[in-house]
Amino acid sequence: MLSHERIWSAIDHLAQRNNLTASGLARRAGLDATSFNRSKRISPDGRKRWPSTESVSKVLAATGASLDEFLRLIEPRGPAPAPSASRPGAIQPCEARVTVPVIDCGSAAGHLGANGLPGRGSVLQEMALPGLDEDGCFAIEVRGGALTPLYREGDVLVLSPTAAMREGDRVVTCLDGGGILAAELRRRTARAAELSGPLPGAPDRVIPAAEIAWMARVMWVRH
Repeated sequence: MLSHERIWSAIDHLAQRNNLTASGLARRAGLDATSFNRSKRISPDGRKRWPSTESVSKVLAATGASLDEFLRLIEPRGPAPAPSASRPGAIQPCEARVTVPVIDCGSAAGHLGANGLPGRGSVLQEMALPGLDEDGCFAIEVRGGALTPLYREGDVLVLSPTAAMREGDRVVTCLDGGGILAAELRRRTARAAELSGPLPGAPDRVIPAAEIAWMARVMWVRH
C-alpha cells in the first residue's frame, strides 16, 4: 500500500543510489533545495506532507529511474530491476560484469596517467561490478580518514573522471599538491570548481582549476 513513510523512503533511496543527498536530488530535479528536507515532511501542526506527482516525475527524470522501479521501492514485489541508464554515468542493467582496479587512497594522489588511472599506485585488489556506462573507471579504498566526513575508513569508491558531472553530484578531487578530498559539487567552470563545505553550515570551497590534478565523479560506494 502507498504510505507517507514508504514514499519518502523511496525518494531517499533514489538519492542514495545516485550518491546524492536529499537536497542534492531536489536541486538536480530542478526543485528548491529544501523540498525534500525531513523537516518539511511533517507540517508544524503535525499533518503529513506528501510529495506531489510533479515532484516525483521530476525525480524520476533526473535519476533515470522508471515509474515501475519507484513503485517497487515503495512496495517490493520480488527482485527489483537494475537502475536505468538513461543519463550519462548511470550503472546499466547488464549481464556482463566488469572488473575495476582498487587503488589505495594515498596512491591515488597525482595526475591521471595515459591509462586513465591516477599515478602508478599499487593495485590492492580487483572488484567485479555490473557493467558501467563509462570507460576508465577505477576504485579507491579510503584510508587514514582522507575523505571524511562523507566516507569512512575501508569504504571503496568507484570513480569515473570522464562521467558527466552535475550540481549535487558527489566527486573526489585530487589537488595538484597531492591532497585528496570528497565533497558535493556546487558548480564547475573552466576557471574553478566550487565544492560544498565538509559539514552542514561550513562555507563552500572554491578551488582554482590550475590547482586540480583530477576530479572524478563517485559512481558507486561499497561501505
